[in-house]
Amino acid sequence: MKTSILVFIILCAAGTSILKAQDTVRVSVLGKNVVTVVEGGDLRTDVKIGNSAIDIKDAGRGDTVKVRIGHRALVIAEGNHGSDIKYNRLDDEEFESWTGRPSRFKGHWAAVEMGVNSFANVDYKGYTPDYFMDLNQNKSFEVGLNFLRYSIGLQKDKRNIGLVTGLGLTYNDYRFSNPYTIEIVDGKVKSKLIEDTGLSKTKLSTSYLTVPLMLEFQIPVSGNNKKLYFSGGVIGGLKVGSHTKIKMNDSRPKDRGDFNINAFRYGATARFGYKGINLFGTYYFSTFFKNGRGPEMFPFTIGIGLMNW
Repeated sequence: MKTSILVFIILCAAGTSILKAQDTVRVSVLGKNVVTVVEGGDLRTDVKIGNSAIDIKDAGRGDTVKVRIGHRALVIAEGNHGSDIKYNRLDDEEFESWTGRPSRFKGHWAAVEMGVNSFANVDYKGYTPDYFMDLNQNKSFEVGLNFLRYSIGLQKDKRNIGLVTGLGLTYNDYRFSNPYTIEIVDGKVKSKLIEDTGLSKTKLSTSYLTVPLMLEFQIPVSGNNKKLYFSGGVIGGLKVGSHTKIKMNDSRPKDRGDFNINAFRYGATARFGYKGINLFGTYYFSTFFKNGRGPEMFPFTIGIGLMNW
């Protein structure tokens, strides 16, 4: 009964022309097929609206009906005390049992990431003192929001290997361990000693739009929805902002500027994880400052990613 009502609502809302052939109903609007309804012999009705598929299934237990939209299922069960409605996400095995086909490859990139920043292969040649950008590692953090992911499966019948790309916003905080900040003098980065005895913080911050291209391998552990995964590849970034900040007594001056920091950066990244948690490391092959405009140093980050979606 619920199945018929749902199908009727879809048909009424969708079109002007209805063609029926055996157990298949097609609804066309201005000559274009908009809705297709197929009644199956397994108490299931398949509904296709444009490119979106909806499956409606009578569970065979009284008045229980299941509706699948993408990777989520709405279960409506009539009981003696009213209706019980649940909305759950289908794992890969449930999706395959619903549709008869494996789900698409889904890589891991979209997440909130937190890590520790540092510099490698530092060379202060021509700059004094030779430690003014030494970092307080306990307070030099990266925070990233990887908000867009695109996955490309590389296997025809499986979903364990593929390419992953996307877009993220990465914020890097470099907390200096010595009483210095930086400034630009005659086109080059110079150290500036902070003589105020009330100094409690001096740092340099950058923000980048980040784009990766990674090859990912997934290993099923307990069912197809629970997998270990490893991904690695290249990563690039476009700088969208940078500033220095000093905190001393009640004063917190902030200086926004370019500071000869490279507008583009590129490097290598790797991730290893399980379900919604991963460990990652990123090393940039491009120098932090523009060539000849500041000390030579190469940034890297090690951290953890959470809440993959």
